[in-house]
Amino acid sequence: MTYLSWAALYEGASDEAYFEVLIPRVMEDIIAGRGKRHSTIPPTPAIRLKRDAVDVVAREACNARDAFHLMFIHADTGGRKVETALEARSGRYCEAMHAMCDWPPVRCITITPRHETEAWVLADPDAVTASLGYVGSPGSIGLPADANEAERLVDPKAVLAAAVNQVRRRRRPFSARQMFPAIAQRQSLAKLRAATSFATAEIDLLAALADLGSV
Repeated sequence: MTYLSWAALYEGASDEAYFEVLIPRVMEDIIAGRGKRHSTIPPTPAIRLKRDAVDVVAREACNARDAFHLMFIHADTGGRKVETALEARSGRYCEAMHAMCDWPPVRCITITPRHETEAWVLADPDAVTASLGYVGSPGSIGLPADANEAERLVDPKAVLAAAVNQVRRRRRPFSARQMFPAIAQRQSLAKLRAATSFATAEIDLLAALADLGSV
């Protein structure tokens, strides 16, 4: 049996709330289906890094490198035009770690949802309505039909907020940080895998797990 610990860098608190449920779920699903040996996936990261100058983050990560096997770097893309540049910037954290402490770049997974994290949150609209306790159809409150539509949204954050406000009728302010864990727990991974940006991140995760001999 192996213990697959991980570290993460998020853009914000709501992103952290979502990914800290989703990341271990995805890893457990991969290990259950493709694992070469039983592996324990901790529910929380061994270390959370704060976005800072590349060298500062890399140094902190290198100092704690014995505590984790995988590094997840999250950044929203803001759209197709900036995706390539953003992925390059996010990759610099991993390049700096490799230069400082010989951290294997393959074990650094960049998470870049199209536009915003909400594009992944909305990939399974049924998970959103279930989390809201709403019995109507997702489309009746303006939610996209599937992951492909979610990734095409220019402002998925606004679409989700509008849907929540319709259901709650503004009785309570929308809090992504409170709602995201419930959605991440309910989401169908099969539906989420239809999102191109998610599929790309999962390919990188598979390569990292293969490097570790886990799949």
